[in-house]
Amino acid sequence: MIRADEAAELVEQFWSLGGETTDLGTGRYVRSPAAPDHPLGNFLTSVDVGTEDELTALLAKARSHTGVACGRVLVPPRTPHRVEALFALAGWTLETQLQLVLPDSAVVAPATATLEPVRSEQDWQIVEDLFRIDHIEEDRRTGRDERPAADTHQAVLLRRSLAPVTYFLARRESRVAGCIALWVRADGFAMIEDVFVHPGARGQSVAREMLRHVVGIARERGAGPVLIGAEVDDTPKHLYARFGFRPTVVTRSYHAS
Repeated sequence: MIRADEAAELVEQFWSLGGETTDLGTGRYVRSPAAPDHPLGNFLTSVDVGTEDELTALLAKARSHTGVACGRVLVPPRTPHRVEALFALAGWTLETQLQLVLPDSAVVAPATATLEPVRSEQDWQIVEDLFRIDHIEEDRRTGRDERPAADTHQAVLLRRSLAPVTYFLARRESRVAGCIALWVRADGFAMIEDVFVHPGARGQSVAREMLRHVVGIARERGAGPVLIGAEVDDTPKHLYARFGFRPTVVTRSYHAS
């Protein structure tokens, strides 16, 4: 199994792939050259400050380094409690995600569908179209204003930079049914991300088949435990639990309001 701190580290490393990391003394800043405007690839982590003035100084360093204000801060399990309290006091918004692990002992049935790796520009445009649907649905579900299409484009640019992560497309009757991503780390841990099923293909076990397919690939590549994340307030967490994933940790991050 993966411990809570290992799971949080795996998530952080996933979003750091293709990025540049700078030690700022009281924290580390990860910057994505491919998508400098997307918070998932541009963030502070390992923050260790004790006062509001120290926090202000760290944020100023991050801004000086990147040219833009820091918009996201990760809170790994070993972060001092006072750090999270300081961000809460400063009015930053807490976001949480449930991380679940499929044990290496879990037996998964072979997939009956074959997924295609995303390679061409046309494939990536299909991925962006799926992400756009996902973003619009999420904004409506949460009551937010619909985000610009440029934000969706930045999200896909970030994914394209996450080598050696592989994105896959699923099809049903020659139509795109969904996408999913897989990363297998050299030490045998694996991570699944960005599971999305097209609205026209829901209710047809597409997500389950995509999970079976990428877990099978992860096993072929020597992976043991497989990590997957789910929004705390959304339904995919139940699908993952039925599949065999077990809750491990709730990861925390703060976003500038």
